[in-house]
Amino acid sequence: MARFYPSNIKIAIVGAGPCGIYCAIHILDEFKKNNFKNFTLDIFDKSQVLRTILPTGNGRCNITNSIDDIKDFAKNYPRGEKFLYSLFYKHSNFDSIDFFNSIGIETTVEPDGRVFPKSQNSKDVKDKLLNKLKSYDKANLINKKINSKDDILDYDKIIVCAGSRGTKQLIESFSHTCIDFKKALCGLKIENSSIFPKGVSVKSLDGDFIFTNEGVSGPLIFKISSLNAYKNFPYDIEIKLFQADDLIKLVEKYPKKSISNLISNFIPKSLAKAIVANDDKNACEVSKEKLNLYSKLKLKVLSSASCGEIVNAGGVLLDELDKNCKSKLNDNLWFCGEILNIDGFCGGFNLQNCWSCGYVVAKDVVSSIIKK
Repeated sequence: MARFYPSNIKIAIVGAGPCGIYCAIHILDEFKKNNFKNFTLDIFDKSQVLRTILPTGNGRCNITNSIDDIKDFAKNYPRGEKFLYSLFYKHSNFDSIDFFNSIGIETTVEPDGRVFPKSQNSKDVKDKLLNKLKSYDKANLINKKINSKDDILDYDKIIVCAGSRGTKQLIESFSHTCIDFKKALCGLKIENSSIFPKGVSVKSLDGDFIFTNEGVSGPLIFKISSLNAYKNFPYDIEIKLFQADDLIKLVEKYPKKSISNLISNFIPKSLAKAIVANDDKNACEVSKEKLNLYSKLKLKVLSSASCGEIVNAGGVLLDELDKNCKSKLNDNLWFCGEILNIDGFCGGFNLQNCWSCGYVVAKDVVSSIIKK
């Protein structure tokens, strides 16, 4: 027999992004299953509901990834890997896919494992999530910025999933530690960027990237920016363009061809010419040491650039939370989503953090209200 709190329970969700809305839906679903109606659920956001989901996946919404081993999945988070094990066991990427299918979003898996809605339109995901939320007729969407705990003192249960932009003050108002936010999943500005061909895409052995007006961008660069989020600028990176041995074999076969011509068998010709620069000579005149150097691209990174997903590393210190994202300092407070010191690579991993956190927090909040 379930036992309920006698008075009306007031729940505040701070942040109406993917995590906040997903969490709200599952709270409402749990209450409905238990026929519990003695509550108020207010969702606060300073801007449009689910606005951050629209640009994800270049407007297609990369919902999650299809990696089927939880530990392998969690390896795609430079920060938060071990903390996520428990969350993913409770609500995996496949549980998220099942949920989205249940609200009318058919999904498709691309060869690299990324999962998208079949419509290839993030607006469909936004609309279906909002339709599901409104179907319960119990959530109040409030257009208001919450700056500190003082703005929501009269709530019995507080869930903070306000993202990472400008939330340091909010986190610290609850006496929690905030790891400084740093840009990740972003393009990088490089030294001497003018010598490289703009708009040229490169498929290197380390991954794909593209030269921009500022420097470099693309999937490989986003990963590098994440791994080096807390490294001081400037720093050096090295990208393996191709196997040096393959170039050496070509040189042996075509010794009289220009070295840039042979290198262009592996990378775009404009990049090959930029790498060789004024030292473009017959291949047979180039030393093996130089051939090895040509197979790698060494760049000096000056700063982060404005392009890219720009997910932020940093956030609430995970040691201050239990395995359900509940505060160890306040019995009625939870943090979830991007506001945590968790961030993933491109490929659906950051949204999956939102889905898993949102679900687990919803279950824990409800279990703290409905006593079995």
